Order: sequence, then C-alpha cells, then structure tokens
Amino acid sequence: MKKLWIIMMGIMILALAACGSNSETKEAKGEENADQSETSEESEIDMQSLIDQMKMDATIDTTEDTAKFNFSLENTGDEPVILGFTSSQQYEVKVENSNGESVYTFSANKMFTQELTTEEVASGDSLSATETWTGIEEKGDYKATITFLVDSINDQPLEATPYQVTQSFTIDGNAEKDQTGDESKTYGDGEAFRNVKVSGQNGSYVINGEARVFEGNFMYSVEDGHMVQVEPTSVQVEKGAPEWSKFELKINIPKDKLPDYGTLSLVLFEESAKDGKPTHVNNIPLEQFPSE
Repeated sequence: MKKLWIIMMGIMILALAACGSNSETKEAKGEENADQSETSEESEIDMQSLIDQMKMDATIDTTEDTAKFNFSLENTGDEPVILGFTSSQQYEVKVENSNGESVYTFSANKMFTQELTTEEVASGDSLSATETWTGIEEKGDYKATITFLVDSINDQPLEATPYQVTQSFTIDGNAEKDQTGDESKTYGDGEAFRNVKVSGQNGSYVINGEARVFEGNFMYSVEDGHMVQVEPTSVQVEKGAPEWSKFELKINIPKDKLPDYGTLSLVLFEESAKDGKPTHVNNIPLEQFPSE
C-alpha cells in the first residue's frame, strides 16, 4: 500500500508540472502574438509617415492653345526615400473637357520599358516633371488629373494612389500679336522673368525676354522630360533687381539628340544666395515632338 501511495503521489506531481508548463507556453505565445500585433501596428504607422512626408504640388500654365503641366513630389522628411515604379513611366496626365470626354493622355502613343525602376529622393529634394499639351483647338474649360505612379516606398508596397491631384483650367483663346500681325506666345512668371518669346524649330531656337534677377545673373538649362540636353548655364544681364534687363539666348541642339516624343523645354531660374537651390523656376516649351 505504501508503494502504491508513493506511485500515485508521483503521478499527481507530474500532472501538476505539465499543467504549469502548458500555462507558461500559452502565456509565452500570448505575449508573442501581442508583440507581433504591436510590430504590425508600428509598421502601418511608419508606412503612413513615409507617404505623408512626400508632398505633391502641381500647377497648370496656359496660353491660347497650350497647357503646360508642372508637378513635383518633395521629400519633406529628414531621411532619403526610394520610390518604386512598375515601369519606366513615372507619371500620367489625363485631361477631360467640360462634357467629361477624354481629350488628352500623356502616355498615349508612347512606349515605356516594362521593368521595375526606382528613384531616390534626398531630404529636401523633389522629383519633378513638366509636360505640355499643344495644339488645343477647342476653347473652354478642362479638368486635368495628374498622377505620380508610385508603386512602393522604401520597398514597401502601396495599396492606393496617394499622389494624385485634379485641377481645372481654361483655354480662352486670348493671344498677343507682334508687329507683323502674327500670333505670338509670351511666357514668364512676372517676378523674375517676363515677355519671354521663343522662335525657331528642329533644335535651333532664339529666346528673347526680360529678367529681374539678383546681381543681374540667372541660369538656364534645356531638358526633354527625361534627359538634360543643355546643362545649367549662367547668364549675366546688364542690370540687377529691381531693374529689368533684356536678354537673348541662342540654343542649338544636334538633331540626333532631339527627343522622338515629348516636349523640349527651356528652364529659366535663379540660384538662391542662401543655399544655392533653384528659385523662380520658369518652364518654357521650345518644341513638341513629334512636330505637328
């Protein structure tokens, strides 16, 4: 009997130990699940922070038959970010008329490489683009939807389209005329540049205008939306701000360097005396390719 009692006590002790072990295991699993839940929530918060730190800006400049779309994504955070795209197409521009009919799509009749691409945007820098819709025949009200086709941020996939804006604009058909009676297009923000006119085609252009810039100095470059055709170049005019001074630029680009598709644009700007960053940036279309 004594031996039987000892055996029964041993069995009871083992059973109690097993229950304690199971309880500890459950508690450990519960703590692990809680940690995983907290980590998941933190990841979601971090992803939203990444989305929020990229600020999108867009403007539309019009003449009597053109609409120029200027848009950018600025990294307002303290760390660089890597934007991912599913192809070489990084953005889309679509325009509808007042009847809701599609009248312009940037990507129409264009080809893009179907491979993943990335763009690293440093703190304080921007991913910028300019596209111009030319030859607008119908005057009236339009609505443009501009989208950066960002698929991921820092290798984290996006499930929505956070970088998209829709803006309205009007083509009213007003045009200035020069002394010969021909219609001419005049560009300039009126702050640093005004009365800017472009003549020429097929890579050879003459640009005349007026500048009101610090110490009479400004910069220009030429790009086609994908490549820089003319690197930033310094120009010195006769007088510095607040006086206006006339200027003339002669630009020649080899025909084999001209784009097959897109808009060749002149970029006029000043360099900030504080940090050297571009200010008073003016994007001026030189020619649309293929030429109409």
